[in-house]
Amino acid sequence: MSYKHVGTAGDLVRFGCSLKVECTHCGAARTLTGPEVYSVNGNRQFAQLASRLKCRRCCKKEAKLTVLSPV
Repeated sequence: MSYKHVGTAGDLVRFGCSLKVECTHCGAARTLTGPEVYSVNGNRQFAQLASRLKCRRCCKKEAKLTVLSPV
């Protein structure tokens, strides 16, 4: 199964994947499920989500998004 087409919260739910959000400045990381991503970003593309996320630790807006395969 290919995960290269996962680009929205709906895709995360459909494929059972998670989204890892990592701060490129301080290295803090968090894993979000599809419903958590939907509550923050709706069903828009992840490119729009990355610019909205702010790190809780260092307060920078430098997020790196990675789709994780299902467990």
